[in-house]
Amino acid sequence: MVKLMPSASLLAKLDPDRYPNMSMTMVAILGYVLNEPWTQPIILEVTRVDDVMLAMSEGQWLPNFLGEVSDVRVNLRRLGMAAGLTPEEWAEYQQWVETRLHWAL
Repeated sequence: MVKLMPSASLLAKLDPDRYPNMSMTMVAILGYVLNEPWTQPIILEVTRVDDVMLAMSEGQWLPNFLGEVSDVRVNLRRLGMAAGLTPEEWAEYQQWVETRLHWAL
């Protein structure tokens, strides 16, 4: 079962401030996955339509295109590798991704 909040060590290693070249879209996706309000507006819901990810955000009537599932998956995987996660942190990260996005890294 996923905790209500990610561990402090996971949040510290995945903090977008550590990655100055991370796109705002990726920051928003990561914030959604980890329940962190790193962007405004925040993503409220992510939907998969075929191989595309769409997001509903606060105050918006239409979904935003986030990217192709395969690209987002690869980017999340690479971020975890670049962050130098421990095996425990990696397992926690995978659990958050699976719970929030409904697919495995």
